[in-house]
Amino acid sequence: EDMTANLWIMIRPGKIKDVFTDVTAITTEDTRFFHCNIKTLNLLPSVMYAQQAKRAGVYETILYRKPDRVTECAHANVHIINKRGEFQTAPTDNLILPGIARAHLIKACKALNIAVREEAFTLSDLTEAREVIISSSSAIAMHCVEIDGKPVGGKDPEKLRAIQQWVLDEYNDLSRN
Repeated sequence: EDMTANLWIMIRPGKIKDVFTDVTAITTEDTRFFHCNIKTLNLLPSVMYAQQAKRAGVYETILYRKPDRVTECAHANVHIINKRGEFQTAPTDNLILPGIARAHLIKACKALNIAVREEAFTLSDLTEAREVIISSSSAIAMHCVEIDGKPVGGKDPEKLRAIQQWVLDEYNDLSRN
């Protein structure tokens, strides 16, 4: 009761990553909320997965829940252009934090007349997808070209490029205002 609260806020301009840079990833089981032995209120499990990606020399760790549902990444969302050519992203349920970039990607697809499917997908769907996209506020639509050391995507570069260009143009338009 006799403690005084402290608040420190720091603001600095940020830059988004080049959406046209290809990235790589690994997969691991999503056990973030099974770490009951760790007393913390922060995102320690996500930090652990980000460290795992760094040690593996890849951009991101893609998480999945057993038996085979892809959820999200350590610090991002993951989406696919599925075999039918639809933009597919996990549903907004209790297993993902729906990022703002995810909303902009859905908006882009609708503007480009690309079907959007908000439905869970599997590791097989992920590795067999036409394209794999990783998104976050600072990395709006990164093209993932390798997962667990195996090539992925590369089957619909025109659609991927159209989506990337749309969200980049939208970002630049909003930044100018």
